[in-house]
Amino acid sequence: MKSSAFVLCVGVLLCAAILAGCTSMKAPEGPVVTTTPTPPLPADMMFVTEDYPPLNYVENGTIKGISVDILRGVLREMDAPVSSDTIRVLPWSKAYETALSRNNTAVFATIRLPEREPLFKWAGPLDSERKVIFSLTENPPAIASPADLNHYTIGVVKEDSAHLQLLGLGVNASQIYAYPTAPSLISAAQEKTIDLWCYGETAGRYSSRKVTGDPNYFVVVYSLESQDHYFAFNRNTSDQYVAEFQAALDTLRNQPDDTGITEYQRIMYHYLGVSCIQNPPVSREQVTGLVNFTAEEIEKDTPGTIARINSGEHPFWDRENRALYVFVYDTNVTIVAEADNPRLVGAHMKGKTDVASTPFRDQLVEKALAGGSGWVDYIWIIPGENGVYYKSAYCRLVKGSDGEAYIVSSGMYTPCKSA
Repeated sequence: MKSSAFVLCVGVLLCAAILAGCTSMKAPEGPVVTTTPTPPLPADMMFVTEDYPPLNYVENGTIKGISVDILRGVLREMDAPVSSDTIRVLPWSKAYETALSRNNTAVFATIRLPEREPLFKWAGPLDSERKVIFSLTENPPAIASPADLNHYTIGVVKEDSAHLQLLGLGVNASQIYAYPTAPSLISAAQEKTIDLWCYGETAGRYSSRKVTGDPNYFVVVYSLESQDHYFAFNRNTSDQYVAEFQAALDTLRNQPDDTGITEYQRIMYHYLGVSCIQNPPVSREQVTGLVNFTAEEIEKDTPGTIARINSGEHPFWDRENRALYVFVYDTNVTIVAEADNPRLVGAHMKGKTDVASTPFRDQLVEKALAGGSGWVDYIWIIPGENGVYYKSAYCRLVKGSDGEAYIVSSGMYTPCKSA
């Protein structure tokens, strides 16, 4: 009986082991991966700002402006739209204190000063702000240094920081005239009551367009110090939310949509129109030189050169002049290399346009295939600057070491006298 019982026990244990083995075989093979669900975005998130057109302002009861539209675009990108009462316009001091004291609150557009750095979590930049000296586009003076400004009368808006900045540069107080509003300042310059006027560049272009109807009625002849604007989040806002916000902002600024342009370009074009530069940072000779150099490298080693371009290697993206870079298409208008924005590689751009509906990529490819090389005009952004600008790109057809045809291009911003 004892041996029978022993056999029975062994049989039971074997069955249990077999059953356990069968059960375990149903489990997926490989390591077990545990995922942490993404927490929901803060339901009480609030954004506060001040009245400062065209960045942020209230018109007919609606909050609008460049930074407001950028914010709404970022939130759409995050699939987290907010109602209008989540964005509030307050006096600057109140907006700033609210972001400091209230959880899940961000103040914008804020200059990221060293003394503010530890007080907030930051996302940006969304744009930059600098005071500049405007002149009538016709016969603008050459201003090489602050000392040259003492030869002209300069208008400012009363109590604007531009007044103090000019004094700090050594401009004689007797040369500076204060006006109550930006429109009155611009009208005085338009009527030649003053020679020049000093104001924030973005706000100045916006106000100039409102007063004169022409965004290029005035041209920048001298720039003061530039500072970037950011979204400043309360310290208790989650790191994940701020990181997701930053990623969405980067996409808004740099990633073209289905039409071939970025939402940032569309916003800037809406508020500021098309701008021009008095002294472009890139010359025609630099553009043609970079295109010819790149074409020769592609002829020798196509895969290696394309990899170097997409890694942003100098000189394909000039380390001293970030406005000078190269981009390459195949004959189907697909981007195969882009020095300043490699995330575009592989994007098919046929039929896609700039913000003014010019299919410039198609034109570059067509011109190169038809004549070997040439120039095409369009509108584009300047890396690190606000707005959209007149631009012209040079293209050249080249046969790569892999036997394929490529169109190598680079561009320069068109000076105001030619725009």
